[in-house]
Amino acid sequence: MIIKSISHTGNKKAARKLIKYIFDGRKSLEDPKGQQLIFKQHLRGYDKDKWAKQFEDLEANRKSHYGNKSVVAYHEVVSFSDLSTKHLTRSILKDLVGRYIKMRTNGQMFCAGAMHFEKNKNWHAHLVFSGIRMTNYKSSRISKKKLADIKSQLQNYQIKTYPFLEDSIVRHGLKKKN
Repeated sequence: MIIKSISHTGNKKAARKLIKYIFDGRKSLEDPKGQQLIFKQHLRGYDKDKWAKQFEDLEANRKSHYGNKSVVAYHEVVSFSDLSTKHLTRSILKDLVGRYIKMRTNGQMFCAGAMHFEKNKNWHAHLVFSGIRMTNYKSSRISKKKLADIKSQLQNYQIKTYPFLEDSIVRHGLKKKN
C-alpha cells in the first residue's frame, strides 16, 4: 500500500475544504455492496459540518504560531493496488486503515476520512488529521523518518497478516529506477 501525506498551511478552513472534498460525492463512497466505510477519531456525531467546526475549534487553541506557515491539517491517502481490489474486504480495510490512524496519531489527533471505491481503479482512503494535538495544542508534526517507520511497520503487518495482498507491497524508502 502507498501512503501519501500532504500538509495544508495557513488557511484555517483547510480541514473543512478537505472534508468537503472527501464526502462531496465526486468519487464513489460506496463499495460494491452499497455500503460506505467512514473513519473518524475523537469527533462527535456524524454531521460533516460539525466535524469541520470541531477541527476549527481545536485549531483556535493552537499554542504556537509561525505566521501563515502553521500546518492546519494533514491530508493523507492510503492507497491499494488495483490488482489487490478483488481481495479487499471491509474488515481488511478497517484493520489496515484503522491501524494506520492509531500509529499516526497515538490517539492525540482528530481524524476524519472515508474510503473511495472507484470501479476498475485502486481503492484508497482519504484521511484528514488535525494539525495540532488535542492533548497539548502543539504541532502534531512527525518527522520523515517516523513516517517511514510507520509505513514500514504497517507493511510488515500487511505482509504477515494478508499475504494475498502482494500486489500492494511497496519498497518504502527506495527511489524509483529511471
